[in-house]
Amino acid sequence: MTIFSAVALAAPEAGAVPPELREGTKANRFEFGPHVGFGWGKRGIGPAGAVWLDYLHHFSGNAEGPALGVVSHVGGWRDYFGFTIGPMFEWDFKLVPSKNLGLYLGPHVAAGYSFHRWNRTPAHSFFAQVGPTLKLIVNDFWVFWARPLNFDIRWYGYIAGNYGGAIGAGITF
Repeated sequence: MTIFSAVALAAPEAGAVPPELREGTKANRFEFGPHVGFGWGKRGIGPAGAVWLDYLHHFSGNAEGPALGVVSHVGGWRDYFGFTIGPMFEWDFKLVPSKNLGLYLGPHVAAGYSFHRWNRTPAHSFFAQVGPTLKLIVNDFWVFWARPLNFDIRWYGYIAGNYGGAIGAGITF
């Protein structure tokens, strides 16, 4: 056996997925992370900021397929504070189905109740949001995610909303 054949036998298969990045086997996920965006509506336009907190359960028993859970945003800036909570639906698709890679794209929709305070004036509203989530599962425990573009519409008796992006981390269990 030559040195070249010994190296070829010891080298991992070309295109093999490292064990740390294998697909997820757990159905539950808790995620958190900052959101930044740009709001618009009756009170004017301006920056938006919040922290995402969400929990999802996949019906398939692993990290792929349909999931239902709860989403919440808490945040504010200057004279604004907001809190939202409601059900969220997401459907996670493997981005590379031919590989055992834990990389997923999950379009999501959510709707629910929202409380806001502008300059000490409280307001209650209905919110609806939609956007994609890109996720990478590491060691079948950690999840790192990005929501590159999320649209959030609110109904106060008039329409307002924001669009923006978020990044974050979480755990699977």
